[in-house]
Amino acid sequence: MRITEKAHAELDKILQRGDLAIDATLGNGYDTQFLAQKVGTSGHVFAFDIQKESIEQSTRFLGENKLENRVTFYLSCHSKIKQNLPIELAGKIKTVTFNLGYLPGGDKKIITKPDTTLSALKQAHLCLSDNGIISLISYRGHEGGRCEFEEIEKLIKQEHWPVQKTPGSEAPDSPVLFIIGKAYRGADGSTSNS
Repeated sequence: MRITEKAHAELDKILQRGDLAIDATLGNGYDTQFLAQKVGTSGHVFAFDIQKESIEQSTRFLGENKLENRVTFYLSCHSKIKQNLPIELAGKIKTVTFNLGYLPGGDKKIITKPDTTLSALKQAHLCLSDNGIISLISYRGHEGGRCEFEEIEKLIKQEHWPVQKTPGSEAPDSPVLFIIGKAYRGADGSTSNS
């Protein structure tokens, strides 16, 4: 199972029709599509990306799948979640997804950076409902990726957030999936801080 599929499997456990979700790194729109299908016509997804190309591509892609009405797009950095999200939605977001790194098929020089990612992660955690989760995939193999991964780990420990960490493979630079929550419970009912 690919790491993105593992992330979707975790999100699938808690996301229901009528829920609110954030895709903090829109990219090509695949996570947004998954979220929009799950929340249904009564839910909504808020999607962020700094690249106009990403917003345009994803708008077309979601339009082809008749899901564009369930999504609000922000041409904005994920570190500006709080500035863009309607204030009355704070504490009501069921899931936030991050798929870090660069836009597949895009400019590999445009990557997520530790400072904006950590800011976005803190804001995302504040937006979560009590039973909400954050799904974050960190890529250690590209330039700057390992540093970002290490900073994310430090923040999680510092904040004492319950977390489940799953590497994509045994390779030392494989991507890592973090599932972070306010009340996250693993399959065995336990919480952990790694």
